[in-house]
Formats: sequence, structure tokens, C-alpha cells
Amino acid sequence: MPHHDVDSGWTTRGDLDARIEQYRRLILQSLGLTDEQARASTVVGRPTLLGVVRHTAFVEGVWFGEAVTGRPRSELGLPVSTANSWKTRKVDTIESVSADCRRIHQHSRDNLTGLGLDDVVTGRGRRTVMSLFTHVLSELAWNTGQLDILRAVHTS
Repeated sequence: MPHHDVDSGWTTRGDLDARIEQYRRLILQSLGLTDEQARASTVVGRPTLLGVVRHTAFVEGVWFGEAVTGRPRSELGLPVSTANSWKTRKVDTIESVSADCRRIHQHSRDNLTGLGLDDVVTGRGRRTVMSLFTHVLSELAWNTGQLDILRAVHTS
């Protein structure tokens, strides 16, 4: 069954793409602080703004990169383990993490071009492209909420 409404020009894929882009913008905008603030651990569990943003890029790289292409994380410039995706490295700055996010965003767009929501990819087991979108959207939404909380700590 195709994912579209012929009368309106609306498509499920178009809506999903737009929502992913919206979260990408919100996530990068959350870094509108100093490098020191973005690296600061202000809540229990030690997540930092920079670490959460790094993790969102990792999530997208895994699901729109590794799962689509079958290429290993190391080849995609991603941490091998999820736990390391949250960690802020000494060399990380707002500028470097933002640039890495933009690189992964473009890589994701390129990988998804030409794929339909019902298409099956096999890089991380058999999954439909729709299942990749729903997974990434839920992760981005959750992480955007985390970023809102962390930013509130810095601005209060």
C-alpha cells in the first residue's frame, strides 16, 4: 500500500523527512551556548549538551548509515559502542560536533535517497525503511527533550 494522499500532495515520506529535519535543527540549535557550558555536566548521570548531541548523530549514523549500507560504524566515523557515543572527547567543541552532525545528516539523506518506506534494508538485520524512520524519530524526540532539560539548567 503506497504511503500518500493523492489529493493533497502530502506523503508519509515527506512528513517523516520534514520531521527529521525539524529535529536536526532543534538539536543543533541547542548548542547556542559556550563550549564550556556545552561540556558541563550539571545533572545526575553526567549527560552534557555536547554528549547528547554527539549521541543523536551516532543514532542517525547507525540507523540511516550502518543499517542502510551495511558499512561498519568505524568506517562511518562512528563510535563502535553506544556507551562511547555519549562521551564528550577532549577535542570536541560545539563547532566540531556540529560539523560532524551535519556530515552525518548529509550522509543519511544520501543513503535514503531513492528508498521507499516499504523497502527492506539489511545492514542491521532485515528492516523496512519505515521502521528506521520511526526508530530515529523516537530517539531524536527523546534526546531533544533531554537537551531542553539540560539547557534549562544552564539558563536558570
